[in-house]
Amino acid sequence: MRTLHPSTQETRKRKLLQAVIYHYVRTGKPVGSQVMVDKYNFGLSSATIRNALGELEKEGYLHQPHTSAGRVPTDKGYRFYVDSLLDVQALAAAEEAKIRKDYQARAKELENLMVSTSHMLSSLSHYTGMVLSPRLDKSLLRRLQLIPLGMNQILVVIVSQTGLIRHRVIALQREISSERLHQISDILNERLTGLPLAEVRTQILQHIEAIERESQETFSIARDVAREAFDLKSGEAELYVDGQENIFSFPELNDYSQMSGLLRLIEEKNLLASVMERAMKSEGLSVKIGAENRQPAMRGVSLVSSTYKMGESTVGALAILGPRRMEYGRMMSLVEGVARVVNQLLSTISHE
Repeated sequence: MRTLHPSTQETRKRKLLQAVIYHYVRTGKPVGSQVMVDKYNFGLSSATIRNALGELEKEGYLHQPHTSAGRVPTDKGYRFYVDSLLDVQALAAAEEAKIRKDYQARAKELENLMVSTSHMLSSLSHYTGMVLSPRLDKSLLRRLQLIPLGMNQILVVIVSQTGLIRHRVIALQREISSERLHQISDILNERLTGLPLAEVRTQILQHIEAIERESQETFSIARDVAREAFDLKSGEAELYVDGQENIFSFPELNDYSQMSGLLRLIEEKNLLASVMERAMKSEGLSVKIGAENRQPAMRGVSLVSSTYKMGESTVGALAILGPRRMEYGRMMSLVEGVARVVNQLLSTISHE
């Protein structure tokens, strides 16, 4: 009997492992040795393949749910598969063009951009899309506008020096004329333009109180604007999530406690935001599989994430949350492609 060199045996086992994971991702069914013989041209007998799969199971790459069943990948097996995808397939040109087209309208509005991005990731992947927005606390104020809406409400539009826009509708204690709001806007812009947004909230009252002590009306508006429109939550980034309902179709989450735990995590956005903030530290594309995720509720899923930049600075992260049995090559391409589009959009905005 001819004995194979150990390196040849290892190469053959790795190719078998790739085929098993590929087949399982496509079908969702445990993979047996006969499937490998029938579907893939390895030129090996069923017994030889069965022995190799047994070795891969002992090494922790595969798991056999039942004695008579085929095998399914473990987190370790998925990690090997992801790491072997050295040449990530490029996002199709038509698909990337569609992404760009869908982003064109109101792209400068920060919240709209974040909402559109999470929706884009979800709709293209059929999983859950997430985006961690840039932190606004260190952005500089370019312009502040107060626009009357009627019924004692005004729209506060905040434009940063990078061109990103944030807006809030706030209720006042009394209705104010358009002319008066315009005067107050001029005062605020004269005194506050160029300050970091985190400082605007504290400075706005000091400036208005000093120059408009005679006008309780103006001070009241400034107080409301400072409290509500510039509530930056201590500089925390906001998390935008779309496609939570797709979790119900994740094939591996057939346990109610697993699914409910994941849904609770998504509802508790501060916990999920901390997951995304850790993803930001990876700088670029990152894949966390099952137990590689620190949150216990995420042990049954995978997170494919990428950071995005404004200029040379990393300002946020976007991700797809999906089942461990996902098409990793396509999801990695999708996340990188969307991140590339967001990078270019933010770069265009910051140079205008």
